[in-house]
Amino acid sequence: MDKYTAMQVFCRVVEQESFAATGRSLNISTAMVSKHIAALEKELGIRLLNRTTRRVKPTDEGLYYYNHCCRLLSEIEALESSVTQQGQEPRGLLRLTAPMDFTLLHLMEPIQQFQQAYPLVRIELELDDRQRNLTADKFDVAIRIANLADSSLVAQKLATCHGGVYVSPGYLEQYGTPKHPLELQQHRCLFYTNHTQDKNYWVFQDKKGQRQKVRINWTLALNNGRALCEAAAQGMGLIQQPDFITAPFVQDGRLVGLFEDYPSQELNIYAVYQHRQFLPARIVAFVDFLKNYFECNKRW
Repeated sequence: MDKYTAMQVFCRVVEQESFAATGRSLNISTAMVSKHIAALEKELGIRLLNRTTRRVKPTDEGLYYYNHCCRLLSEIEALESSVTQQGQEPRGLLRLTAPMDFTLLHLMEPIQQFQQAYPLVRIELELDDRQRNLTADKFDVAIRIANLADSSLVAQKLATCHGGVYVSPGYLEQYGTPKHPLELQQHRCLFYTNHTQDKNYWVFQDKKGQRQKVRINWTLALNNGRALCEAAAQGMGLIQQPDFITAPFVQDGRLVGLFEDYPSQELNIYAVYQHRQFLPARIVAFVDFLKNYFECNKRW
């Protein structure tokens, strides 16, 4: 058995949830797919997949094996790519995932400049405010705005943003200006659904730097930051959003900030990838380019 090929087939079966679909995508027969899986299970002495008439799902052991297979296959691919690209200009396909609002406001320009500098690199970009799985979804780099938990991923810090509460001048004229976060219950708040699972609270830091959860009275919840800014600018209520997205609205006077003595959470912006070793030249060049770009372009 060619274990490398069998591992590739197995990973594709887990992702496709079908022997037949895997065979079509790899241009091999369904019987050959089954043969590879059976050989792996026999060698390992465990069942990797549970099969039904409609779907194939990994067992607990199969899921564990899948996650490690993906990492190994990715490292092998990266090793081969790095060896063949030694001394060459960065080239090939770079798969990137990034949050929608940040991309539209701040990422398209550096991507355009990067491709001018490295014309042999093609970029496939998926916009998604959720944190995608780099291994399972086969992304090379993810842009993430968060305080990252410890993980096996490598994170390069690009910039820092600060959250704040913003509102339109028209809203303040009509309903008055809250002086303290605890007054938010008396005001209409607009909630960003991708921020947290709890729509009833916003988080602030008090004057001692301690985190403080404050209950809010939310009237509208959206999963897009720019739409929230537009709603707030229309006088629909208060928002808590990072400055990288509110800056244009503040600059043109459509929004103003509140609670300077009670800042919201500070967040870092990262370029995240799977490992440090054997990186293809296109990934190294792209991450380094973004770091240099944001060091020289602090717009918010």
